[in-house]
Amino acid sequence: MSFRDIFRKGFLTSYANREITFKYAVICMAICLAIALVICAVYYMKSRKYFFSKEFAVSLVGLSVITVSVILTIQSSVVVSLGMVGALSIVRFRTAIKNPLDLVFLFWSISIGIICGAGLFYIAVPLTLILGVAILLSDEVPGLPRNRILVLDGKYPHDEAAMLAILKKYVKWYNIRTESVHNDSVNLIIEVRRVKNSAELIREMKGLGAFSDVSLLIQEGSVD
Repeated sequence: MSFRDIFRKGFLTSYANREITFKYAVICMAICLAIALVICAVYYMKSRKYFFSKEFAVSLVGLSVITVSVILTIQSSVVVSLGMVGALSIVRFRTAIKNPLDLVFLFWSISIGIICGAGLFYIAVPLTLILGVAILLSDEVPGLPRNRILVLDGKYPHDEAAMLAILKKYVKWYNIRTESVHNDSVNLIIEVRRVKNSAELIREMKGLGAFSDVSLLIQEGSVD
């Protein structure tokens, strides 16, 4: 018997055989499914105020169950596990994640599958409870006031001193990002912060007579 045969036999004997019974596999999948449904419920309660995707919720449950099955299979045979690694390495996911919080739910779902597949239920349950409560309570934490974008469209030239006086009256801070002039028309994009009274700000800007269209938008990201 060659050294290669001895090494291969020893490797497969040491790592390849962990007997996974049908009863144990069913228990792991059932517990994982129950926890995944809790994750799905947290996702529903968190996203129902914004945009709830039924397909994404079903995907969270499916990912957990599939992952626990893969982990159980890997534990039963190292040969099969190497084959799964090769198969998964060629899979490419192209679905864009629009909400960063969705990444948390995806990783949470996959992690629960891995933890339950390893039989560490005493980690999976506290993780779900703690993370679920933290996500649901995050809505109660007051956030910093977001900047707004004031868009002014009208005639050029305009009374810039009067416009700036109104800005100083209703906002704590402002920054003129863009000023575009084309023939006798002007477009202004102004970043403002801590608006005292948005309705009065818009009314007085229109009262100048120079701006026919005044819009106040919520800024979601940075303005370059």
